[in-house]
Amino acid sequence: MFNNDPNQPLSPYAYLPGYNYNQGNAILSGVPVVTSRDKGQIINNISWFKSKITDVGADFSFLGTKITGSVDYFYRLRTGLLGRKYDLLVPSELGYSLPDENVNSDSQSGWEAALAYNGKSGDISYTIGGNVSFSRSKFVSSYKPIFNNSQDRYRNSTEGRYNNIFWGYEALGQFQSQQQINEYPVNIDGQGNRTLLPGDLIYKDMNGDNVINNLDEKPIGFTTNGQPNVNFGLNFMVSWKGITFNADFSGGAMYSWNQNWEQRWAYQNDGALNKIFLDRWRRADPFDLNSEWIPGKYPALRYNDGGHSNYNKNSTFWLHNVRYLRARTIELGYSLPKTLLEKVKLQRARIYINGYNLFSIDNLKEFGVDPEIADDNGLQYPQNKFVNVGINLSI
Repeated sequence: MFNNDPNQPLSPYAYLPGYNYNQGNAILSGVPVVTSRDKGQIINNISWFKSKITDVGADFSFLGTKITGSVDYFYRLRTGLLGRKYDLLVPSELGYSLPDENVNSDSQSGWEAALAYNGKSGDISYTIGGNVSFSRSKFVSSYKPIFNNSQDRYRNSTEGRYNNIFWGYEALGQFQSQQQINEYPVNIDGQGNRTLLPGDLIYKDMNGDNVINNLDEKPIGFTTNGQPNVNFGLNFMVSWKGITFNADFSGGAMYSWNQNWEQRWAYQNDGALNKIFLDRWRRADPFDLNSEWIPGKYPALRYNDGGHSNYNKNSTFWLHNVRYLRARTIELGYSLPKTLLEKVKLQRARIYINGYNLFSIDNLKEFGVDPEIADDNGLQYPQNKFVNVGINLSI
C-alpha cells in the first residue's frame, strides 16, 4: 500500500493497481464484513535519486616529515528525492492522495583538517597531533511548498535550512519576587501570570504582543540525537629508552541535550526527587505560605502536576549545547632491553597498563549524564571505563 507519509518508505508493490485487503470491519445490512480499500494512484514515474559529490583536499608536509597534515572540503547534493506536489489537490472523497515524485533535494557539506608534529630530542621521541571536522546536512528544496502566512513559513518551512534545528523559548532570567510577577507586563502563562511563582522563568516576547505562546519560539539549538556536528581529536606519544606513553582524546560540539523528564520534572514516574532539585526556589518554612522565598537555581517544584507548569516549556534554560573532550585511550608501557631478553631467551617482552574512557571534560557534569547522550531523560547508560594491565611476550 502507498504510504501517505513522505518520510516513510514506499511499498515495493506500489506500482501495481488493485486493492488493499483486511482494512478493518464494517456493518453492511446488519452483517459484519471485512473491508478493502483502493490502493490509490499507482506509482510508475519515479526513479533513483541523483547524487553529485565534490571533494577538494590537500596533503602537505614541512621540514621533511616533522610536520604533516591534510585539509579537505566536501559537498554532496542529492536531487530527485521523493516528495509530494502539494499544489496538486484531490478531493477527500477520492479516498487516497497523490503519490510521491522525484521533487525534493538535500545536501551534506563540511570540512576536515589534521595536523601532526613528529620530533626527537636525544633519546626522547614524540608526536603531537590533532584533527577537527565539521559536517551538517541541509534540506535544499521541495516542490512549491505552501504556507498559510509568513509566521507559518518561518516556523515550519525547511526550504534551504539546516536539518535538526531545535526550537524553543529564550529564557531571560527568573522572577525574583511576587511583586515582580504582579507588575510584569507580558502574559507569560496565558492566565495573567496568576500561576507563576518566584523563581519561574521569564521568556522573551519575540513578536512584542505581550503574550508568550508558540509564536515566540525560535531556533535555540542543534540536533539532540547525540551526534555532534563538530568532531575533534588530540593524540600524544612520547617514548624514552623503552618507556612509551600514548594518549588519545576525542571530543564533540555543536549538538544539544534537552534536559527533560526525570531531569526536569519532580518525582517523574513516581520516582525519587532528583538531587539537582535540592538547589531550587523554596519557602523558608514549607508549612508557612507566608514565609520568605529562598532563591535557588531551579524554579519552585510542583508535585504531580504532570509537567504542565509554565517553566516546563522547551527553552534555553533547559537546552544545553554540549561540548566535551574524552580520554579515549591512555597507555603507559615498558619494553625490556635486548640485553636482558637475551638472557631469558625472549625476542620481546612488554609490560603495559592502559585505560579506556577514563574521564571526560564536559559541561554536563552537574547532571550526572554522559556527554555523548541521546536520551533527554538522562537515563541512558554511560560508557564503561576499562583499566587493563598486561604483558606481551614473544619467544
